[in-house]
Amino acid sequence: MLRDKPLSHILLVLFMSVIGANVVGEALRVALHYVSGPDTVVERALLQYASWSIGPITLNMVILAFSFDLSLRFSLITVLGMFVGWYYLKHTY
Repeated sequence: MLRDKPLSHILLVLFMSVIGANVVGEALRVALHYVSGPDTVVERALLQYASWSIGPITLNMVILAFSFDLSLRFSLITVLGMFVGWYYLKHTY
């Protein structure tokens, strides 16, 4: 069960499944552009994403300046990847 797994394992597997789903989604987007051109119905249904971002946040020191920006893009493929990760967690050891 999920109670036996540490929280870090759960978060790591879900994060990696979301990253993998985004990679698969972008590869599917490139393949669809190559095969059928931009703005197809399949691309709009599966790969249209909702974006959420924080930033940019700038940390300015005297010698050095850092700028941080966090943006997340969720699509239907990303949600399917989360379900695959959850299924993997539920049925492993």
